[in-house]
Amino acid sequence: MLAMEWRKNRIAIGALVFFVLLGLTAWAVNSRNRQPASAGDIPTIELDEATITALEITRPQNERVVLSKDDDSWRLVEPVEAPADQNNVGSALNRLTDLEIRRIVATKPEHYARLQVDDDNAVRVTVKAGDETLSELMVGKYGSGMTMVRIGDRSEVFGASGSLRYAFDRELKAWRDRNVVGVKPEDVQSIRFDGPKGTFAFEREGGAWAAREGRKALGNFDPKQVTGTVSSAARLVASDFAADVISEARAGLTEPRATVTLTVTETSDPIVLELGAATEQGDELYLRRRGEPTVYVISQYLADRLQPDATAFRAPATANAPPQAPPPGAGQAPGGEPQLPPEVMEQLREQIRAQQRQQQR
Repeated sequence: MLAMEWRKNRIAIGALVFFVLLGLTAWAVNSRNRQPASAGDIPTIELDEATITALEITRPQNERVVLSKDDDSWRLVEPVEAPADQNNVGSALNRLTDLEIRRIVATKPEHYARLQVDDDNAVRVTVKAGDETLSELMVGKYGSGMTMVRIGDRSEVFGASGSLRYAFDRELKAWRDRNVVGVKPEDVQSIRFDGPKGTFAFEREGGAWAAREGRKALGNFDPKQVTGTVSSAARLVASDFAADVISEARAGLTEPRATVTLTVTETSDPIVLELGAATEQGDELYLRRRGEPTVYVISQYLADRLQPDATAFRAPATANAPPQAPPPGAGQAPGGEPQLPPEVMEQLREQIRAQQRQQQR
């Protein structure tokens, strides 16, 4: 009886064994594609910031920038010649010198597009020392605490620790130095506003500001109100740059609508900012520092700060109420986790580190 039952079911049993073996084979092949065969398969990238002299960065759609080291600072040399944003370059260099490869994620080209390390989606980063290429990376997507990268001509996709892509995937304007004025507010000795809302001039007397022009319009003048406006002018950072096709006349700078004049020391030439016309979008204005060719774009908020009326310098009618605490859970996901993605958190940390480096100089 048992022999008869075996003969009846042997075909079904055989088919079951076949599919089990097929599944185990597929699992083994996939695991081999994802995991390194040994620790020796994982490369080590060691880059010394002091030896790096150039970075070539190509974003998707062939948006290419070339940065070159000039003595102790960096310049943008392609697609335009301009001073570089030292903080953003420093962030990119930090990511390169701290680069740590953790494991192999995939070995087949069919996985490139999904991991954004293919030619259409990756950010290509070429690191040079003179004419020598130190490293070439295809930087892809971020996930599971790692950034997907391809290295040189190797076919594997590697997982690198942390979020890397944000440091390289930047618009052209982010690589340019957007600092219009970069002086310490406490070093400003006088400031003058000439604009459609009036003319106001202030000068330091001891530790406070005294009004020199426009005093009648000021009314209940509060010297403390000048301090904030001086800070905006002394640390002015543009949001963008005017396109090459924008003429001086179109930018409204042949006859500026307003000017701001800062005197930093008794012997230095004054800094004069010229405000022009609104951009095509209408919520930003063109601005130029007199005597320099670069035409910047600034926000409407900053433009309003640079062409104040008398109320900007009067004492507030009532004391400002203390800031309200955010409601419980504000800025968090339903489970209580922060909503900020890892790459944004990393950018904030990088900005803090950059500020700390500046303070130490």
